[in-house]
Amino acid sequence: MKPFLPLLFALALIAGTPGAGRAASPEDKLPPPADRHVDFQKDIEPLFEAACIKCHAKGKDKGGFSLENRERFLKGGDTDAGAVVGKSADSLIVQMVAGVDPDSVMPKKGTKWTAAQIGLLRAWIDQGAFWPAGITFARPPAGNLQPREVALQTEPDANPIDALLTRYTHAKGDPYPERVDDRTFARRVYLDLIGLIPAPEQLETFLANPSPDKRAQLVKALLADREDYADHWLTFWNDLLRNDYRGAGFIDGGRKQISGWLRRALVENMPYDEFVSELIDPTPASEGFTRGIIWRGNVNASMLPPMQAAQNVSQVFLGINLKCASCHDSFVSDWSLEDAYGLAAVYSDQALELVHCDKPTGKKAAMRFLFPEVGALDATASKPERLHRLAQIITSPKDGRLSRTIVNRLWQRLLGRGLVEPIDDMDKPAWDRDLLDWLAQDLVSHHYDLKRTLEIICNSRAYQAAAVESPNEKEAYVFRGPLTRRLTAEEFCDALSALGDDWNRLPSSLEFDFGDAKLKEGLRLPKWIWTDETVALGPQRGSMRAAVAKMDAALKSLTEARKKAAEAAQQPGPLIEAANQAVTAAAVDLANAQAEIHAAAQPAPADQQIQPDTDRHMVVFRKTFTLKSAPSEAYAAILASQSFHVQVNGTEAKPIQRDGFRNNRIALLDLRPLLKAGENVIAIDVSSHTEKQMNDVERKKYPASVTHLNKQSGLAFYVRCALPGEKSSLQLTTDESWRVRRNPDGAWNTGKYSDAAWKPAQPLPEGVAPVDEGPGLQPLTRKDFANMPVILGTQLSCAVSTAARAGAIRASLLAADALQVALDRPNREVVIPARTTAATTIQALELSNGATLNGRLQRMAAKFAPDAARNPTGWLSRFYFHALGRLPTPEEQAVTLEMLGHPVKPEAVADVLWALVNLPEFQLIN
Repeated sequence: MKPFLPLLFALALIAGTPGAGRAASPEDKLPPPADRHVDFQKDIEPLFEAACIKCHAKGKDKGGFSLENRERFLKGGDTDAGAVVGKSADSLIVQMVAGVDPDSVMPKKGTKWTAAQIGLLRAWIDQGAFWPAGITFARPPAGNLQPREVALQTEPDANPIDALLTRYTHAKGDPYPERVDDRTFARRVYLDLIGLIPAPEQLETFLANPSPDKRAQLVKALLADREDYADHWLTFWNDLLRNDYRGAGFIDGGRKQISGWLRRALVENMPYDEFVSELIDPTPASEGFTRGIIWRGNVNASMLPPMQAAQNVSQVFLGINLKCASCHDSFVSDWSLEDAYGLAAVYSDQALELVHCDKPTGKKAAMRFLFPEVGALDATASKPERLHRLAQIITSPKDGRLSRTIVNRLWQRLLGRGLVEPIDDMDKPAWDRDLLDWLAQDLVSHHYDLKRTLEIICNSRAYQAAAVESPNEKEAYVFRGPLTRRLTAEEFCDALSALGDDWNRLPSSLEFDFGDAKLKEGLRLPKWIWTDETVALGPQRGSMRAAVAKMDAALKSLTEARKKAAEAAQQPGPLIEAANQAVTAAAVDLANAQAEIHAAAQPAPADQQIQPDTDRHMVVFRKTFTLKSAPSEAYAAILASQSFHVQVNGTEAKPIQRDGFRNNRIALLDLRPLLKAGENVIAIDVSSHTEKQMNDVERKKYPASVTHLNKQSGLAFYVRCALPGEKSSLQLTTDESWRVRRNPDGAWNTGKYSDAAWKPAQPLPEGVAPVDEGPGLQPLTRKDFANMPVILGTQLSCAVSTAARAGAIRASLLAADALQVALDRPNREVVIPARTTAATTIQALELSNGATLNGRLQRMAAKFAPDAARNPTGWLSRFYFHALGRLPTPEEQAVTLEMLGHPVKPEAVADVLWALVNLPEFQLIN
């Protein structure tokens, strides 16, 4: 294929070919002009719309040529005029569409112009190229961008949403939808606001409440449940912000969670403008969103981190999908490659070269915001200044797109369809512009309080109306009520957990800070401790121990040699000489061992270099304590600046979860099987030195990174022991009561060992926490999270509160299992604005025959079987009421009791549970 030539440059090179004794003119190769008057709007505008504007209008000017207006059309591009008025044969655009040069026919793609169409263009140019004023092919003004006040005339207690939608339904000639009953509303709003089905007592209390505003009271109470609200909406934001706990990028440091920051923001109901600002101009806790994923190997330029940041920021906060424009000018919108690179440049550490379809262009990106009319960026500013400025622009009151985008997402989440669809194409008009603009305006005027927006929506008759089915794709959408929606994967799994009281004990991430962990006695945080023994004591004790062992061996050898020499002296012959030589050799070994003991007892020189794998030793911490009884639960958390092992009563406690992102320096352990009534001892050995993970070649090249002494080492340990019959738990934490010794002798991991000679552990100064410098040592193979020092201080409360809280962990805090994946939980490698609602084959297979669901139902059945056997009818009524919010009909009861059989067995109970959780009434939000 011949290289692409810009439109005007190609035309400028066109030359005539000889023929019939004269040079052929361009006129000879062109269709004749049309022999009638040509009207721009009727004849020319449709031609430009069909063939030209994708590349030469709406902000795009390939080859420097734009036909946004008459002036730019006539001016042409990089080399010559686009058209010569009155001389169509000499006009480059005519020659290009006519294909005078077969290698430079325009348009490049799509249908070529017919002779009749070329004739119309020629005639229009010859007739003066009249272009009516006001007609332009420029990019239209951005939709849903400028803030707009919406006047309301409502009764004092009327919901503004209903007032606005009444206008809408009246204009459509439809009656306003009627509300659902209290039972349906309660189940819907519980699931929508906190993601849980109501417990039977909660539903009964609500139904019995005689207050006329009990629905508003319930909405307010659910939004006030900070923990359940946060755990539920974590799913929504994890999907949008590409946040997860496992998956691509995490294993090699190419991706960072924002889980802790995100949940805290939701618990605290952080104002949305601050929320957005901290993601765009991030803190260390929130930087994972814009840092994106550092993919391994060679990747497309559109997948590099700065471009990921541009794509994610624009899509999530502005409702703009830049993925196409990250590779080439978009074919589905007006966004260009220059637009995408202009925003990506904000996040780049160096000037960005535009890459078109993975081919470098040689052109540098001009930094700019997508809507320059809202605010400008300074390309000369430092990166921190640029990020701060970008956050200011996007959260500015001038940017009406930010507020419209999020209220549209919330409307779609609660009612099944956005006011603007698709929800990531916010340039499109809303089906009720006043409603969209009022919700956005109200959000801004109330300090970006998302809970207020949710409360207004949930209190509206629109939200409380009966659910309707989604229209088919060809049918124009008209609002007649919220759409029927499926439970999310997380909602389905949480419903199962609630029904069976069968919750996970620990989350899949150690990033979450659960505060006081709901402990009545409050959460006790451990102190960071270390030892004040000098580092040299470790290898010195090791050398002394080795020398003593040699001396013991030499003494034994000398004793045996002397015995043999005495025996040989009784027998004349050569044996006596050999025996005496053995005595002499043993005496030399003893003298050498004594010399080594003397040398080991001397203090090490101050300038002595660290010897890799020689000076490394264990720093051992011990704590002895007594329990009244064996604990029913005992989860522990440990954080240490170097590698560690935990032993309880002489047996090693294996971690059940490690923080691989932080070099495995944080872990959770289950100590319950190892603890006992009476005296217990916990012994923790921590390596004195850290290291860089390297291959053999790198270890030889960077010996200093094999054994490195951190500037500040430290250990923190916590365990909560729940004791049977006790209202409060025993919390054991590191403090000065722990004993410590470098490189100790003996069986220090057992209860019989005495640590009386050991020194007390030393708490680190207030505000000081250890740092593992190992990952940041040479070699630094790439700039990622795996090559940065591990800061432990910020994670203390997270790890400890996770161990303390163990239990009732929601599905949103867990990595996806097979059931959740089948129910459309995404891998979150890309932004997920909304999950699919249609049932799939994989869902049907998992729900009918999946091992994960079956295992959960079997556990529930084993728990329920005794109650179901004692009172089948009573158990069935309670389960129905919890699962569906209603009692079984007589027909349902008869069929289900028949399924249970007599006597009731766990297998029959599991069959009943399976049938109920597969009911559409259970799986749908109506």
